Amino acid sequence: MKQTLFLTTCMVSVLCASEITFSELQSAASANSHRLKLRTIDSSIEEARLGSVYSSLYPQLSFGYNGEYNRNLDSTSSSSISVGDTTINSTVRHKDSLSLRMNYELYHFGTTLKQIEMSKNEIAAKKLEICNEETKLHLELLDHYATAQKSQSEQRYKTQMHTLRQELYTLKQRLYAAGKESRVSVGDEAIRLIDLERDIERSHMSYDENLIALTKLSHIELNLKETQLLPLNTKSEEIHIGSFEENSQARQYQEKILQKNSEISMNERSQLPVISMYSNYYLYGSDMHNAYDALSSIQPNSWNAGLSVRWNLFEGFKYNYESARLHFERDRIYEEYALAKREFDANTQTKQEHLERLALLTKNETDALKETHSKITMTQRLRAGGEADAVSEVSVKLESLERELTLESEKIQHAYEAESLKLHHRGVEECKTN
Repeated sequence: MKQTLFLTTCMVSVLCASEITFSELQSAASANSHRLKLRTIDSSIEEARLGSVYSSLYPQLSFGYNGEYNRNLDSTSSSSISVGDTTINSTVRHKDSLSLRMNYELYHFGTTLKQIEMSKNEIAAKKLEICNEETKLHLELLDHYATAQKSQSEQRYKTQMHTLRQELYTLKQRLYAAGKESRVSVGDEAIRLIDLERDIERSHMSYDENLIALTKLSHIELNLKETQLLPLNTKSEEIHIGSFEENSQARQYQEKILQKNSEISMNERSQLPVISMYSNYYLYGSDMHNAYDALSSIQPNSWNAGLSVRWNLFEGFKYNYESARLHFERDRIYEEYALAKREFDANTQTKQEHLERLALLTKNETDALKETHSKITMTQRLRAGGEADAVSEVSVKLESLERELTLESEKIQHAYEAESLKLHHRGVEECKTN
């Protein structure tokens, strides 16, 4: 049963896959990320809210019913009299009324349209936020991927180095027994061997930690013992270096600025009059002795229609403070935009510098490795002729492995910087969530 369940899991979640690419992890992360799904739901919420704002363009209809029992304590009064908010009722005890009311805002100097515009800007900003979140997700994925690659490389090379160190330690023990090597030299070699074992274990631990992180982010169950992370294929010369304005983050700030401008305009228009139309249709029934008879006698009584104008002349300086707050909020968005642009440009420059330096380091390390390989060949010839010992040959091989490890780490770092720069400059059209 357990074996069947294991095989099923392999087929569904690529648990048995021995090789996987970064692009496969990217696609899986974009499709399954809870963070992206939350941002998508936020966008859907704003779209639903826009429908609510559109409802303000339609007339409002309401139905009302009132049932009342009245007992007049003043026998001289025979009708209803209003004094301010106080109503003195008539002698009729049971009264019922039905009403149908319509209210329609005819003109408010475009306030409702500004609300719609604000909602549309908010929806656009939320969708761009999905793109920004996806970029952050891919960058986080890339960090773990490159670190895992380096750890995987360190395990492979340092395991080979451990074999050579063990051989070198054995050779020095024999030389020490023959009186040709000092005890200190043998002890130093033993310490190097222990340090190497510790490094291998740390690399193994780092690889496992980063593979678990990749599993969490991509929702693909990666086998800790069998998964092979394939090299990143991004080349720096293929990357489009665009301006900050092309970036989804810049677009999101632009939508926020537009939204805040609409909010400022709406606040200004709120100080202008609101012109509305209203209409009421009333049905009324009453009876002196019986509530049921009052209800059954309901019949059309009257209707009215009219225009109303509402103009807030003074609200305790509320408008002034609200206007100041909105302008400060817009100024803050401008500052955030400027800061983000400065950081974006600085980050781009730093990554380009890294790529140039790493390209130079890789070239130098490649040249040095070629010389080391030549040195190995020469040492083997000298040993065959009796002019070099086994210790020298093993030492040169160790030097070669160290250089190979350094070169591979620099290549991984170069590919990482190139992919990071590519993600840094990805446009909105490249978002997989669009």
